[in-house]
Amino acid sequence: MKKIKLHGKYIKIAFIAATLVTSFFTQANYVEEKITIDNPKTCFRGQVETYDKWVNFLSNKSKKFNKEKFNERYPQIKFEEIKSTIECIDFTYQVDGFTVAGFYLKPKLIDDKNLPVIIYNRGGNGSFGTTKFITKIDKLAELAKQGFIVVGSQYRGSSKYLKNNGKDEFGGADVNDVLALTKVIEGLPEADSSRIGMYGWSRGGMQTYIAAKSLPNIKAIAVGAGNSDEEMALKIRPKMEKVLLNRVPNFKGNRTIELEKRSAIKWVDKLPKQAPILLLHGDKDWRVNVEQSIQLAAALKKENHPHKLVVYSGGNHGLTKHRKEVNQEVANWFKQYL
Repeated sequence: MKKIKLHGKYIKIAFIAATLVTSFFTQANYVEEKITIDNPKTCFRGQVETYDKWVNFLSNKSKKFNKEKFNERYPQIKFEEIKSTIECIDFTYQVDGFTVAGFYLKPKLIDDKNLPVIIYNRGGNGSFGTTKFITKIDKLAELAKQGFIVVGSQYRGSSKYLKNNGKDEFGGADVNDVLALTKVIEGLPEADSSRIGMYGWSRGGMQTYIAAKSLPNIKAIAVGAGNSDEEMALKIRPKMEKVLLNRVPNFKGNRTIELEKRSAIKWVDKLPKQAPILLLHGDKDWRVNVEQSIQLAAALKKENHPHKLVVYSGGNHGLTKHRKEVNQEVANWFKQYL
């Protein structure tokens, strides 16, 4: 593995070149018809309709809110620019009889009617870690600005406001919510459904790997701070066992099997080889140890699966101090392969 210097920080990079096979996107077999979106609403509504409303909402929500630091990171000019150039829509859609929340972002000022699409998979579980407004206009809008449509699911079991929302199984049947987005994409007129990539963060990395097994012609994958070995994850964070006991059906009786289902390190050969995988991780991540990405990269190398590993020195779970580099790294990856 090679170590290089980037933006004053030393990072390790490993890359395996391989011939990429181009082909049309194959949809998941369990979905036969297009899925329409219901109840579309702009993301810029209610407490985030305007910049002032957003700041006031955050200020009232927490006494620790620092308006000066917030304005420095998210100035009003950035808010107004994104609002005027990016269409951000929240919606619901039906999967397995459940009503699931989703969203998409797409550029307003690009005439191209065949834009590549990135499916974004969030982290967390249940309502914890849902893709908030701030993530949409910070991380995801940056991708949309560069010519991508970004589509994501909040997963079943994430909302107390939606009737019949189902239960999050942490990488179980909820993966269908991700697979169903391929049919949502078919209904977006500007989307090129033959050029779809997938981007996951934390638990969303696990979700990405599992979904990718059912999407053999996906073009590219990017994962930030993702778990690839759930057994290792539980040794480092044993408290997560409670999450799995609560979310995974019959976890206690099928512990080994259920952990293996959620551990890409156990079935690297099942990942679509024509989809290069970008792995991003901080070496100070206490939630998901960096070894999760390092060991997966080694397994990908053995399989001759094209990939790139970037380890950020001092980076935390969200790589917050490296967000600009991360956003551009991800954008460049999908520009290259979609």
